[in-house]
Amino acid sequence: MSSTLDGLKGIAVRRGSVEMVLKLPPLPSRKDQRHSLSMDNGELQLEANRLMERIGQEMRWSFDACLTIAPMTLKINRLKKEKDVILIAHTYQTPDIVYGVADAVGDSYTLSKIARDAPQSTILFSSVRFMAETAKILSPDKTVLHPSPEAGCSLSEGVSAVDVRNLKTLHPGVPVACYINTTAAVKAECDVCVTSSNYLSIAESLPGDELIFVPDRLMGQHLRTHLEGKKTVYLHEADCEVHAAFNSTSIERQRKEAQKRGIELRVLAHPECDADVLAASDFVGSSESILVEAKRIASEEEAAVMMITECGTAERAIAESEKPIQLMGTCSMCRHMKRTHLEDILQAIESPRGDQVVEIGDDVIVRARDCLDQMFELAES
Repeated sequence: MSSTLDGLKGIAVRRGSVEMVLKLPPLPSRKDQRHSLSMDNGELQLEANRLMERIGQEMRWSFDACLTIAPMTLKINRLKKEKDVILIAHTYQTPDIVYGVADAVGDSYTLSKIARDAPQSTILFSSVRFMAETAKILSPDKTVLHPSPEAGCSLSEGVSAVDVRNLKTLHPGVPVACYINTTAAVKAECDVCVTSSNYLSIAESLPGDELIFVPDRLMGQHLRTHLEGKKTVYLHEADCEVHAAFNSTSIERQRKEAQKRGIELRVLAHPECDADVLAASDFVGSSESILVEAKRIASEEEAAVMMITECGTAERAIAESEKPIQLMGTCSMCRHMKRTHLEDILQAIESPRGDQVVEIGDDVIVRARDCLDQMFELAES
């Protein structure tokens, strides 16, 4: 199970005799020295120690590496207070962002609620574009900044508003559920939005015995199996390039390796994976659910964990588990999620470019907001 990306460095995270390879981009570097001119050495060392302790990967994020980024994390955190900014980061962002500057970290559902309820006047979303758009839909009167406008998503780019309208023409009157990994324009065409933490329960609660689900065909196949005999599910052909890369052969190989070493192995998979991967797994859930389950296993069971999702979830597990977590396998990295760096965030807070300010037409916002509000109502009822 390896990343399909080129030019990435892998590190082995060891816990006892168990190893997991993280496929990661190069460490961030400070491109100029201006950030540290007004900071004394003691302040920088304290920040470097904080970062190293929070990230919990001393082999990769050494004191020197953390000292390199400390001027930026200190400056970003000061500017957030001065400019009334909340910085929201998806789990798949790199540890320097997650533990250095983010005010809230989580999966799409958790972060959409935080964006909706945030009291700050400005929301900076460190993620891919559709998530920043979701924040703007939920907080249209606030400034929403997205540091990396080029950070897309194979799912959100795999379905258009026209595609949804065509499906509605083919299946008139059938409820349309869209995965949150979609553009604002697509959400505006749908009846309800769902996330990987609530798509099964929401789909079950929708009226009728038919359902249109876009865009994720793999999650849709899992949904179709779950609703077999209850609803006919019509799908759209698009998938997540990260989760689609996983296969059950790697799971079988790791189970054999664990058995050879006398280790119990728990396989935790994201529902954006193929059906054979989900069938071979012990647990299927959202990124946040996988993280919670991995930490529970580390605390309560003498078992290793294989995490079938993006590398950021494994990095959070390493940093946040109270007990050493045993990891096996190789995670996969999202090239889109890893586009954002501390330099981008600092620049966007200091002087945002026009393309970093998220703007959406009023008509689209109103209709997309209805789609999201329906999700909150059904998920929280």
